[in-house]
Amino acid sequence: MYDEFSMRVAIVGGPGVGKSTLVRQLADLYHHGSYGEGEKGVWDPRVLADIEAGRNPVGVTRYFAELYDANYRDAATHDRDDRVIFFEGSRLTLEAHIAEYPERYHAALRDELRIGDHWNPDCTIVLTSSTDTIEKHIRLRSRPHEEAEQMVARFRLIDAEFRRLAPGYPNSVVIDRDGKEFHDRAGLDEIIRLAGLPPYQEVPYRVIEPA
Repeated sequence: MYDEFSMRVAIVGGPGVGKSTLVRQLADLYHHGSYGEGEKGVWDPRVLADIEAGRNPVGVTRYFAELYDANYRDAATHDRDDRVIFFEGSRLTLEAHIAEYPERYHAALRDELRIGDHWNPDCTIVLTSSTDTIEKHIRLRSRPHEEAEQMVARFRLIDAEFRRLAPGYPNSVVIDRDGKEFHDRAGLDEIIRLAGLPPYQEVPYRVIEPA
């Protein structure tokens, strides 16, 4: 087991960059569990409407802060020395999204960041990408509440904020996901290498001849 490698790993980045897929795939590879942020069907239905309309920025930020906080708190009750647990979202996520809103809200939005002061992931993987890759992924997932051009423009804004803010967060590593497929073992191994994550234990596969 990896006692010295017990880790909490946050995976963050702009919309459509592949956070949810990477969180699920790495958790399945390590067999230690993960906490996603959810999406339509999990969130309060009013949240998407307010995000799309640019309304209630402090309420939207508080909602996601409390969602992440519930995940980090629950993970603390399941901690063991040999676990590598993955989270979609971190304090950095909340800060990067401030750029979406008018400056008159920024002071109040920064106040909401305090809820994340105790999360302290051991590693934060900041996924970045070219807009060509993002547009391809947004079109492929074809979610009815997403309009591709608008989402690409939103991604550019938020992606720039993640890259700007990442150096101020301890143990953050910015990874360009272009050319990396998270449904592919080679893509996952490359992320693990770049982020400096511990090795995972393979479930052995054997050729078994019947007696």
